[in-house]
Amino acid sequence: MKLQNLTIIAIGSLALTACFDSKHTAPSAISAPTVDWYLKHNAELDSTLARCSDNPAQYRNHPDCINALQAANQRSAGELHPLHIDVDKLPKHHGWN
Repeated sequence: MKLQNLTIIAIGSLALTACFDSKHTAPSAISAPTVDWYLKHNAELDSTLARCSDNPAQYRNHPDCINALQAANQRSAGELHPLHIDVDKLPKHHGWN
């Protein structure tokens, strides 16, 4: 009786193992693009940041989001962004000509 149960468990385990594809790995085992890679690929950086900010609870600890956020911080650190001022819309009474 015990040998029969053990045989059933062994066959069931083998059948379940055959159902899984060995090519699929855990999400944490998949290598994410590095910070340097994101710094060289602005379009992918922007799309990754948009995806991560759309669902922060799901992607909070995801390596893609962490690296993309770090790359965005490095990209904007110490960088001055130009201001686009429409001179015609400035108030005249504050000394603007």
